[in-house]
Amino acid sequence: MRRLHTLFITLLSLFSLHLSAQLNWQPTQKELAGALNFLSSPLLEGREAGERGSLIAAEYIASVMEQIGLDPFGSVDWFQDFEMEGKSEVLRNVLGMIRGTDSTRFVVLSAHYDHLGMRGDTIYAGADDNASGVSGMLALANQWVNRKERPPCSLIFAAWSAEEKGMLGSKYFVENFAPGKEAFLLNMNFDMISRSDPEDSLCNILNIGILKGRDDFKEMAARTNLSLGVCFDLDFWETDGNGGSDYINFSAHGIPVMAFFAGLNGDYHSPADTREKIDWPKMIRVLKLANGCLEEFLEIFK
Repeated sequence: MRRLHTLFITLLSLFSLHLSAQLNWQPTQKELAGALNFLSSPLLEGREAGERGSLIAAEYIASVMEQIGLDPFGSVDWFQDFEMEGKSEVLRNVLGMIRGTDSTRFVVLSAHYDHLGMRGDTIYAGADDNASGVSGMLALANQWVNRKERPPCSLIFAAWSAEEKGMLGSKYFVENFAPGKEAFLLNMNFDMISRSDPEDSLCNILNIGILKGRDDFKEMAARTNLSLGVCFDLDFWETDGNGGSDYINFSAHGIPVMAFFAGLNGDYHSPADTREKIDWPKMIRVLKLANGCLEEFLEIFK
């Protein structure tokens, strides 16, 4: 059921994404800051899966998806609820979609929205981890939904819950995907895309996880990187056997992935991961590269 609650209409006006589709798309800081600032705000109390702040975040993300014109992926509404063994809390994925000309095949663009919540009175805001990924995923959704032509396959935009508790949201989604796992063409996952490793003094390293043997995706990323003007120092790694984020629930089934990760910053899983430290230019470049890769992949699929 589609919804825009009064609370979220107000929040959307305060934290508006101000997104616009462009032929040579590149998001701006203004376009990204709305969702990132809201998701990492104290109101959401660190977004621990199943807690009040996480449910507010899910409602907000669904409201943004509706506002920008996505369709719900589910038959009823935007939410895919599931449970964690031994717990009574509701856990909730948020799923939107653009239906493609071939509606039987799917590319999933994803980011987890949960974080660590609170420890005593201390809020773990999770700005880079992973308000950045959700903000980027929503920006990509907006520019694709505003294109004149439908994509050649369906695009699912997924905000996962319970990544911090073992990638549970994405696992539930993949295991309960009605069309079957063979319908997945690609998962592009965004996790921590706005900071850098302390050793990356130039803030120019971008890590991209690729399924073993899929050099075609490495070549695609390298070609797109050259078009950026200021190129990243790309660091490719194999996702096989590496379970650092939600991509693992796709790659474990042999589904191609591109896992975008900007670096393990010194504030990882600490209260110091706040929005004031976001590297907006790097985040923008990450998304521009990812979008270019998606463009090329869909051209090949045609």
